Amino acid sequence: MLVVALLALTACAPAASHTLAVRPPVPAVLGAHNDTSTPFKLVSLPALIEHEYDGRALRLDHVIAEELAFTRYHITYRSGDLRIGGVMNVPTRPGRHPVLVLAHGYLEPADYRNGAGLVREQAYLATNGFVVLHPDYRNYGDSDREQAERVAAPLGYPEDVVNAVRALRKADLPFADTSRIGLFGRSMGGGVALDALVARPDLVDAAVLYSPVSSLAADNFDRWVRGNDLHRDLEKRVVDTYGSPEDNPGFWRRASARNYLDRVDVPVQIHHGTADPICPVRWSEATAAALRDAGKDVRLFEYPGQLHRFDSAWPALMRRTVEFFRTRL
Repeated sequence: MLVVALLALTACAPAASHTLAVRPPVPAVLGAHNDTSTPFKLVSLPALIEHEYDGRALRLDHVIAEELAFTRYHITYRSGDLRIGGVMNVPTRPGRHPVLVLAHGYLEPADYRNGAGLVREQAYLATNGFVVLHPDYRNYGDSDREQAERVAAPLGYPEDVVNAVRALRKADLPFADTSRIGLFGRSMGGGVALDALVARPDLVDAAVLYSPVSSLAADNFDRWVRGNDLHRDLEKRVVDTYGSPEDNPGFWRRASARNYLDRVDVPVQIHHGTADPICPVRWSEATAAALRDAGKDVRLFEYPGQLHRFDSAWPALMRRTVEFFRTRL
């Protein structure tokens, strides 16, 4: 499958999107936090909002490749107790450059190798003058693995993205202008990016979402878990613990980024193909409409006939992305 997200079962839930008080946590299902077998995530948005992020110790470990327009480095940084791996493409032209943090979509964790997500986007953006930081996330590549334990309010991939930005700002790299940082998320990573924007509205200066998952947790549950013979056990664990979207709609709303879009404080550009069989374009239409209703700066581009990864329209998508970041950063 082309898109997945870390299953992060949550129990903290405020009465409203701007309220940070939480109810006593319900114990999460054993091992649910590390379930990467299905394209579904249920992240605790209140926990993400309340969490104290400590991204730090960003290191450029060694050169992976030297291209004409950029040098590619293996990097590591700390996200909580975990060591996160990734790559960084640094333009060869002199000076300090704006930075883009990339949140990749699903690749089978067992087959994933360092920096394997968004490879063509990494190269394109670096060639166009951006420092590109691509975290692998926890449980991917040579990043640390989490323990399969009960977690009441897990954070997961969005924490790693927020901490990547925090680590960047602390590193004081001579080639990176960290007063100008953008976020680019594709598919699962689009959902990760949106969660990060909700968690920390001042995290970056602009964001692009490319073929993103739904901003409603119930949509993602229905798409990848409910009724899927491969994930009957997972479906039962989720429903037994938190109820179905029909039985406990309040919980599912509070687990959805859409319930918190009033917190997003940066311009957002969304790109989606009308023939996407993985993440239907109506999801992005609904997310864009919700952002507009919240008074946010958002623009949605739809690409007729394009599938999840794009083909003929990919150059147009990337030209618009570069123009957007150059204007907004």
